[in-house]
Amino acid sequence: MQQQYDIGKRLREVMAERGVTISQLAELTDVSEDTIKAIRSGKTKSPGIQLMISIADALGCTMDGFLHRRSLTDEELYLLQKYRTLNIHGKRMVMLMADSEDHMQKKLPSADAYRAKTRRIPCISSTHTLASNSDYSTHATEFIEIPADYFPNADYCLRLTTNMLHPIYIKDDIIAVEQNFPHFGDIALFLNENGVEMIRKYTEKDGSPYLEAVSRCDRSLYLTSDIICLGTILGIVRLEDTRKPPIT
Repeated sequence: MQQQYDIGKRLREVMAERGVTISQLAELTDVSEDTIKAIRSGKTKSPGIQLMISIADALGCTMDGFLHRRSLTDEELYLLQKYRTLNIHGKRMVMLMADSEDHMQKKLPSADAYRAKTRRIPCISSTHTLASNSDYSTHATEFIEIPADYFPNADYCLRLTTNMLHPIYIKDDIIAVEQNFPHFGDIALFLNENGVEMIRKYTEKDGSPYLEAVSRCDRSLYLTSDIICLGTILGIVRLEDTRKPPIT
């Protein structure tokens, strides 16, 4: 449903806030006083966009500011632009993460997140594996409860569905992932242009970033522009006894 704005009321309010009279605004905008009066009184309910832009400029505010509408931040614009490039699966993943974060925020009314005993976090598992890799488009998702202070920087978890990463990881291990780029020596989750998800150690070879295989079942490869990082692996989530130090 389209939001309705009382343009006349907002014009009166903004002019009062700025201390601008009708005659002064008319002089600043080259708009007749009668036109300004018609907008202020509500007689003209839908003035043209160019007219309102010139009035907002003269009053020293943006259109969003004039309408008391919060404009998007640079970060929000970035997220929106990225969201629009995603396919159906990608958009569902974003919605899942948003729902999870919203749930966590509601569950933690205090600014101190550590006061809560547990938090709910999405856990993703693939229904189609390729050796130790997985098909990004075949994910199933559940939510698990973990102590709030256990891997507090984790954004989501990944449940492994193969033993191909033995001895570092085994089937049904739940690994905590933080959505940031790894440091050299960190194990991280990567995605190539074919939608294949790979767990590799981020290293360097011949002066170039290199993704070293952590299993003999897979190959190492250079980090190229068609491979993106989905996050750094923080460790294994031990649901039965999460107070013990995580084993990685």
